[in-house]
Amino acid sequence: MKNTFLKIALTASLPVVMISCGGEKPNEDQILSDSTIAMVDTTPITVSDDIKFKFDFAVANIPSPVQVINDFSSYGLSYNNTIMHDVAKVKTYSSDFSKSINLGIYNLDMAYAIANNQGADVMKYLKTSMSEADQLGLKAAFDQMVGKRAEDNVSNKDSLLTLIDQIYVKGDTYLRTNDRVQTATHIFVGSWIEALHIICAIDKDEKDAAQKTKIHTHLWDQRFYLKNIIDLLGSFKDKKEDQMLIAELTKIQTEIDLIKDPKDLDETKFKSISDKIVALRSSVTK
Repeated sequence: MKNTFLKIALTASLPVVMISCGGEKPNEDQILSDSTIAMVDTTPITVSDDIKFKFDFAVANIPSPVQVINDFSSYGLSYNNTIMHDVAKVKTYSSDFSKSINLGIYNLDMAYAIANNQGADVMKYLKTSMSEADQLGLKAAFDQMVGKRAEDNVSNKDSLLTLIDQIYVKGDTYLRTNDRVQTATHIFVGSWIEALHIICAIDKDEKDAAQKTKIHTHLWDQRFYLKNIIDLLGSFKDKKEDQMLIAELTKIQTEIDLIKDPKDLDETKFKSISDKIVALRSSVTK
């Protein structure tokens, strides 16, 4: 029953998203036509080779936040939509930084709902994500990278999660300028922060020792990936928002690095790191 509701919710929401992002309501032929989806981006390719390499390297060497959330959902952990980001706040973000990093957060929340077959929440976060994307001028990028493929895979949870994972982050057709790579970086970092926020929030109510061990080990593993994220953000360190991210992520990295074995990540140490993640998430979503 849940899978059926998920399919109905996603099928219903795709046309709504197209409308919410501007333009007239499409008819059936328009929705199904690849020609209406494939939009040619004529933006000159001016992206720095160094910045593009750092971005590709980071994304390739960090587990996808979307897949991480899907994996944790398969462990049988309880779904809790109260820990997800408030969709009403989407209207309060004015800077490109706040819009892009919160787009990553909303995308991850949508993935969390999809992974748990929560159709109503999927629809809500899909519409919110696309509203934010439109504010960033990313509607064409969404249409190019997702479009009809989302409709074709609407009943396949894993395929939908893969599509979400690819939006803006793995599309070379979109990453044509340094500014676009910066936007994609913030989207990715937003998803990464939200994945850790959700996992840490789940840990608070988790009683099963084996499940808590998985959560603690996952947090400990982030020491491998934080350096790549910080190095990537360093490409934009002239921006004060990126300076803030680098400073806060470095604090988290430093604390995790002090732990030499995941078995040593006890409740006190876990809470200290978790509190820093929650504080960072609060600062970028306020």
